[in-house]
Amino acid sequence: MMRLSKYAKIGWCVVLCWGISQAALGQTELPKPKYIAVERSFWGMKYIYERQTIENPLALQIPLLQLQDPEVSSRFLKFKSQRKAMQWVNIASAGVSLYTIFNRDKVSNNFYWTSLGSALVITTYLNFRSTVHLSKSIARYNQLQLQQSRIGLSINQTSDQTPVIGLGWKQTF
Repeated sequence: MMRLSKYAKIGWCVVLCWGISQAALGQTELPKPKYIAVERSFWGMKYIYERQTIENPLALQIPLLQLQDPEVSSRFLKFKSQRKAMQWVNIASAGVSLYTIFNRDKVSNNFYWTSLGSALVITTYLNFRSTVHLSKSIARYNQLQLQQSRIGLSINQTSDQTPVIGLGWKQTF
């Protein structure tokens, strides 16, 4: 077995300590999330994120939730749960239709048309509400992404009615 000299041991300790300090103190800058553009057309909406066209809004889950803003996350999760409820209503409506096809004499016309009409109304309402939640979530996301340095002025009064003027500066790092 070969023994290391005193200087080799010191050299290895220096290299080891330097490596640990680089791993512990080295900070890498996280890439800043990009802006989400919305294109509306007659057939639906398309979303553009990082120069990629996205047709399914559920694909925006990662950038929206990665921002870790409570309002953006809450609105997107409401959108997601309402879309899930729409799927369940559509499954129930399809089940009623299939049952009616195979058992025509057991289901009345009034029940059939009432169930399909109510399913249509419920899914239309949920679709509208979920789209509103998604739009507000994206708008808030874009608002937070576009915030730059801001300078503000505020005037308040103390308890003895003395005016106080304040100057604020907000810088994002």
